[in-house]
Amino acid sequence: MLDVFLGTKLVGRITRDEKTAIVSFVVGDVYAEDFERPVLGQQFEERRHKRIFRRAAHPGQLPTFFANLLPEGALEEMIKAQLATSDASEMLAFLGQDLPGAVSVRQGRHEVAPSEGEVFNEPQVDHPAETHELRFSLAGVQLKFSAVRAEDSRFTLPFSGLGGRWILKFGSTRYPELPENEYFTMQWAQRCGLSVPHHELVPASTINALDPRLTALGTNVFAIQRYDRREDGTRVHQEDFAQVFGQPPELKYKGASLEHLARFVGDLCGPEDRDEFLRRTLFLLLSGNTDGHLKNWSLIYPDGRHARLSPAYDFVCVRQYLPKDQLALTFAKETAPERIDWSHIRRVDKYLRNMGHDVDFVGLARTFVTKCQDEWAAHRRDVSPSYRACVEEHMARIPLLNEPGA
Repeated sequence: MLDVFLGTKLVGRITRDEKTAIVSFVVGDVYAEDFERPVLGQQFEERRHKRIFRRAAHPGQLPTFFANLLPEGALEEMIKAQLATSDASEMLAFLGQDLPGAVSVRQGRHEVAPSEGEVFNEPQVDHPAETHELRFSLAGVQLKFSAVRAEDSRFTLPFSGLGGRWILKFGSTRYPELPENEYFTMQWAQRCGLSVPHHELVPASTINALDPRLTALGTNVFAIQRYDRREDGTRVHQEDFAQVFGQPPELKYKGASLEHLARFVGDLCGPEDRDEFLRRTLFLLLSGNTDGHLKNWSLIYPDGRHARLSPAYDFVCVRQYLPKDQLALTFAKETAPERIDWSHIRRVDKYLRNMGHDVDFVGLARTFVTKCQDEWAAHRRDVSPSYRACVEEHMARIPLLNEPGA
């Protein structure tokens, strides 16, 4: 049905059973038996003896690793309309040459014969009764496209063929000045020393041959350089944490706490990346960014095999639009930034130490919170009045900024 490549290496095939409609990822024997193989996903590394991955309880749906490669929200609906189908496999094939990371998908030409009996049936998903209809979701409201940049610095959207080294993110009729919000937040994060890709705020009018429907979404566009594309055109593999933990995209708000993710990053990537994760978590709290769900954290594989925490992305002050929005994932069993104080920092510090981590989260937090305050004092002059007012109203309610840090 569909051949799956990681870079230039054939790693397996996606098939559909005609009788049951069950979609499976079949790992190729050559890839499976290569002990020096590049990493496709952590879930496949943990189950190297398995050769078939499927969601038998959910016929027609892609295995979670591949389901999480598809766009969500507004862009998903646009592609469905263009293809006149909601079939996930067809959407994956359509987008197959410009997927996140180093994965590409092509119409099948190769036979992949797995060993028999080595099947992993992904758990049945019982969707929770509550919905997230009132929750801010950047992926759900914002159109974004891969773009190329010419020597004159102007962007072009390649609606056919391969995309470029940039992502352009457009405005929203629902959330005014969303590109400006993301730009201000990412600039603040960068000033605080967090790892963020190069980004710019560009006038929509400067984008070559832009569809008027996109121009109408706002004056400016947020442009961010892709960290999964090198200058020479080669790809760097990545996977988001929903892929890592086998969570379907609709459950990106479930399945882990922020301290659990910090421990995972430390165990897999080392203390430097763990501390970067902890600083980003603090920044979420201080900046009013409550949308730090599983898909907004990723691993990257610079050498193809060893995981590192990817640069930060999708940082937005959500509370400019939803003043009472709660954290996407819990932090020390709490989701309200107004109720997270230094006792929560100490509890997470203790948890990480009990898990074998040599960490001083309290000391790290004291230093980083002070850094964020100092950088905001300088950065506030460079943001819009509405953004400034929102952030400062939010910060006034945050105990980490208004109580002794010990």
